Amino acid sequence: MTTRSLFPLFLILLLALPADAQRSHEATGQSGTSQRQDDTRSIANLLGAFYESLTFSEQGQPDWPRFRNLFVSAASPCVRIAGDSVMQMDRESFIEFFGGRIQRGTLKSFAEKEVSRSVHSYGSITQVFSTYEKRMNLATDGKPIRGINSFQLYLKDGRWWIASVVWQDESPSLPIPSHYLR
Repeated sequence: MTTRSLFPLFLILLLALPADAQRSHEATGQSGTSQRQDDTRSIANLLGAFYESLTFSEQGQPDWPRFRNLFVSAASPCVRIAGDSVMQMDRESFIEFFGGRIQRGTLKSFAEKEVSRSVHSYGSITQVFSTYEKRMNLATDGKPIRGINSFQLYLKDGRWWIASVVWQDESPSLPIPSHYLR
């Protein structure tokens, strides 16, 4: 058989790949160098990897390949609520938004960690309210900001996926209720 006659067969095989295999490949990002198999084995690992992938020191960058691997797809919603405004993005738009702040120099370093978690599950679906504390521009400001990330997760093929995330920072007019701080 010639290469030309093999092309239709290759195309049929490519199109026959399960959607999950295609999505899984896409979720890893280009290089996949920062993937860690343990990142998705439990909810605790998944959320830890989420926060760790965004944290970076001066002159550093977030670990975008690791971040991408946590989400089911590039189209996964990432929604930021700030006061009365709502910024709706997908995973890749969030990366552009966050990365743009780094490129402009308004975000020189970033550290975010979970301080509390509330989990509600049914079958393979889970809703998590993850209370966080973040610090930006650690060398100059570093003042802590708290808020809540609302994650929608599901378990498939032995790993956890982030379907979407919505977050809102705490404000004087909207303090975090005490039951989300335990």
